[in-house]
Amino acid sequence: MAFTPGRDEQLSEKQLDRGYWWVTHKVQVRKVFTIVLGVVAFVLVAYALYGFGDWFFGSGVYERFQTGQLAQPLTNFTSFREADRPRDITSEGAIVLGAGDKKYDMVARVTNPNPQWWVEFEYRFGDATPAKKAFLLPGESRYLAVLGAQSDARPSVADVKIENIVWHRVNLHNTRPDIATWMNERLNVRITDTNFAPPEATDSVPVWRAMFTVENDTGFSYFNVGFMVTLLSGSRVVGVNQVVISDLRAGERRAVDASWFSDIPTVTKVEVKPILNIFDDHLYIAPGR
Repeated sequence: MAFTPGRDEQLSEKQLDRGYWWVTHKVQVRKVFTIVLGVVAFVLVAYALYGFGDWFFGSGVYERFQTGQLAQPLTNFTSFREADRPRDITSEGAIVLGAGDKKYDMVARVTNPNPQWWVEFEYRFGDATPAKKAFLLPGESRYLAVLGAQSDARPSVADVKIENIVWHRVNLHNTRPDIATWMNERLNVRITDTNFAPPEATDSVPVWRAMFTVENDTGFSYFNVGFMVTLLSGSRVVGVNQVVISDLRAGERRAVDASWFSDIPTVTKVEVKPILNIFDDHLYIAPGR
């Protein structure tokens, strides 16, 4: 039986043209495709080589330098410490005052210029006087004195020597709402009724006295409170003394006096400065005691 192909199995003219084109151009297409792939591969390899070269010789050098810098101590901590460290105690020239037969009082005003540091230290006037302990509150300025120093000749002292300094930073968490308010609440020991009385002509032993009244207007009671009493003639210091009173209770008012047994020139003013280390817990009398 003879095979008669159907029309559906016959190739169209377009299909024949495509087949003929592919048969005649197959080699060229393969070459073009190979060239295109080669160009793409070349571009990728060239880009990779460029990137590696740039990293190795160019931007990578800077990147490695920057990475190395991360481990270097570039912060100038010295400048931070210098900016944060407390400033030195300042002092004015020492004053030497006669205090009797071969005895002398030496005094100098010192200042703590730091608003957030208090300081403990020792001081002396010249090498002959023993070292004495003292402190200064933040921003405090007051006189330091050595009283009744024995010497055959009037000492020649230019200034007070500050030694063995120990600084204490104020803990802001403990001094709320702020340092000034916290300090004022504890330092409100008022001095009133200051008076100076020279000896009477009839006194068998001449005694010069400075009298004053202490009013503890704080809410705290103190075991011991010191007072630096300074006598002035105009702006000149002519006498110094120190007085300590015990058990000064909150709200208490007490009369205090300081005495001198050597000649005191004319006095125009009496200055009294309380000495209270309010940062020392041992200063306070517990409530109820």
